[in-house]
Amino acid sequence: MPFYTVGVPPTKAALLRPVAHEPEGDAGATLPHAPVAPQALLSQCCRTMDSAPFTRYLIVFTVTLVLWISVVWAYTAWFPMAYRESGYVSWAAKKAMLDGCELGQIAFFGDSRLEAGFDPADFTAPSTNFALAAGTAIEARVAIDRALACPTLPRQAVISLAPEHFGPVSSFYWLLSIRYGFLSAGDVLAVQRLAAQLGDTETLATRTPEGLSGAPRDWLYAAGFPSLSFSSLVRGRIFGRYSENQARLATAKADRGWAAYVGGDPLRAEHPGRFIVTALQNAEFEAALSALRDRGVAAAILIMPYAQTHEETGPVLAAYRDYLADMAKRTGATLLDPEIPIWPAPLFADGAHLKPSSAHAFTAELAACLADGRLAAPCEPAAPGE
Repeated sequence: MPFYTVGVPPTKAALLRPVAHEPEGDAGATLPHAPVAPQALLSQCCRTMDSAPFTRYLIVFTVTLVLWISVVWAYTAWFPMAYRESGYVSWAAKKAMLDGCELGQIAFFGDSRLEAGFDPADFTAPSTNFALAAGTAIEARVAIDRALACPTLPRQAVISLAPEHFGPVSSFYWLLSIRYGFLSAGDVLAVQRLAAQLGDTETLATRTPEGLSGAPRDWLYAAGFPSLSFSSLVRGRIFGRYSENQARLATAKADRGWAAYVGGDPLRAEHPGRFIVTALQNAEFEAALSALRDRGVAAAILIMPYAQTHEETGPVLAAYRDYLADMAKRTGATLLDPEIPIWPAPLFADGAHLKPSSAHAFTAELAACLADGRLAAPCEPAAPGE
């Protein structure tokens, strides 16, 4: 307790002045020490009381965020049919048919021109159309490698790629081939390594719409990072597309991979001013043809029809034709038509892809080239009415 001088009343200042005492020493004396300011005591108290709850808040927030990201990540990976846009279904159907080794007697690989232009239902030999929208030599090689892992191989494999798909890849390589899961993380890594070995810095240099590039971008897409599918999740109402996509999947399998193009195609790339073949695309194309040859599967190269409106790109198409002819000689493949087929523009849905009726006619023309269960050269599909 505070103490005062006997007989002298304490002043107001004395009443307010704190007096502290040390514990009694050996001699029982009381040893005073320097007073502690009230502000310092309050500050120390608040720090002690606030730090623990704030740390707990950070831990809870971080754990909750990680759990939510993990849940969304798992959902986007395991239930793509529930929210993906309709274009995904074609990729899923072809991946499923490859995994199930539903190859047919003749298997077709390539890009959207082939996907729209060849209908296995009109072909007299059992066949499957594994062509992919915006597909390049990379996707064709991956698909052929998977087909060659099947216990029963096709008698013939046909590859058809447009000129623009031998150059630098477009953003659809990541948006479709990787994001849709057709290329696995292992496939993506193998492509990266091959490009590095070849010193090719051009093929994979394209930036994706969010501005990403390089290996980090490749791994984010290969891992299926949830934010890359945010738009699909919102538009698909999380689980709103499941029934529709299941019906589309059944149709795509029944059509053996053929897709009807009836309008403008946003995936179609413009023709470059010159024919460009990058080192990576050239290596992938040659590897696909060589793998077929080594496994005893006849390989053929098919040139799809071009609209008369593309005649102004004659030098590009001529260089493209010469490249295919040289590749066929080097790998032992068959170039089915040494010339570029030019068809009337009204036969195309959008200037690049054949209309469904034109696709039926083109497939029938191809069927006329069958000899001993394979397509044989020369095979020159004529346009309807010619």
